[in-house]
Amino acid sequence: MENIEVINLGILNEKEKAIADKLFSEYYSKIQRLVKTSLLLRIDIKEYKKEGKGKKYSLNAEAVFSGGKLISSSAWDWNLAKAIHKLMKKIENEIEKKFKISRQY
Repeated sequence: MENIEVINLGILNEKEKAIADKLFSEYYSKIQRLVKTSLLLRIDIKEYKKEGKGKKYSLNAEAVFSGGKLISSSAWDWNLAKAIHKLMKKIENEIEKKFKISRQY
């Protein structure tokens, strides 16, 4: 994960860290295949606790490509995995728009 910078990873417990590492690595590979250039992902994780038992996760991401192109996005959810999926899907969609990539299914 040398091209993935995660800020505030320390606020997550071990189970959450494992989930985050796995999902970020999978999505990094997908995005790398889409753009076919060098890529740096910066992800900032924030955790909010209200008076109840649940935690809300807020994620902000920047995808920096060779040539200085930058795409940023944010997402939140009460479930960390869902928040990561939402965030990375938004990044993928923005990349498709910016680079005018059509997916072949």
